[in-house]
Amino acid sequence: MIPIINNAAFVLGLIGALLGIVCLIKRASKTTAAVGLILCVCAMGITLLMQDSFSKALDDASSDLETAFDDLDGSNTDKLLQNSIGVEFENFVVDKDTYWTNTKLPVKITNKEKETKSFSVHVEAKDPSGNRIGDDYIYVNDLGANQSQMFDCFTYISSDDLAKYETATFSVVEVSMY
Repeated sequence: MIPIINNAAFVLGLIGALLGIVCLIKRASKTTAAVGLILCVCAMGITLLMQDSFSKALDDASSDLETAFDDLDGSNTDKLLQNSIGVEFENFVVDKDTYWTNTKLPVKITNKEKETKSFSVHVEAKDPSGNRIGDDYIYVNDLGANQSQMFDCFTYISSDDLAKYETATFSVVEVSMY
């Protein structure tokens, strides 16, 4: 059952099988030699099966870890947008006050997972010709399963850039899940 000691069991089973074959050739006690040989072959088979299951468990753990790291660093953005998170943009809002101009892009984030998750969403604004004019981040902490929450991004836009943002298209650049 223990991986390293498991190797010793295989070696001992191999030695026992060789000794059982020697006993059968010398025609000493055939019954004892046959039983010993069968037990040794079974021990070696069980050892190989245990090694195989241990190897598969390590491969599965490695694969799960790799997926988790890809979810963290944004490598799985397309997969996360399809299966884990919903991102819906509303219209960019400009509220011009006498002394101050308030801006915001309301964004609805939905957790599609079956458990509470946290997300980081990188959003970009592009002008009509496709050039990036700005980007912002949305940090979603502990959003429950199948739960939605509204967030505002692009809340601090200089008055010089307002016209660009009013005609901009917004999209998700990268999503991280943790």
